[in-house]
Amino acid sequence: MAENTSEIDAINHLLEVEKNAAALISDAAEEADRRLAQARAKYNAEYKTRYEKETARLEAEFQAAHEQIAEKYQKEIDSYKESLAAKTQDTNAFSATLEKLIF
Repeated sequence: MAENTSEIDAINHLLEVEKNAAALISDAAEEADRRLAQARAKYNAEYKTRYEKETARLEAEFQAAHEQIAEKYQKEIDSYKESLAAKTQDTNAFSATLEKLIF
């Protein structure tokens, strides 16, 4: 019977060790999850900051280029309008050419 008791004690001890090991593994998994969540939150915030900074820089570049192109376009249109206004209109020659072509 003493042998039986020592075997039961050994089994109980092994079960206790296994229970402790399971608790350690569970605690380690929780700690790993906590650290991963912390790291994820940190790097997501860092990513967001960098993303917003880069977006703002690109938006500023776009606006500057857009304004430059719009100014150039307006200057070309104004120059074209001025060149058209500076040309003399010869309505007699135009009418004569139309007469020739149509009739």
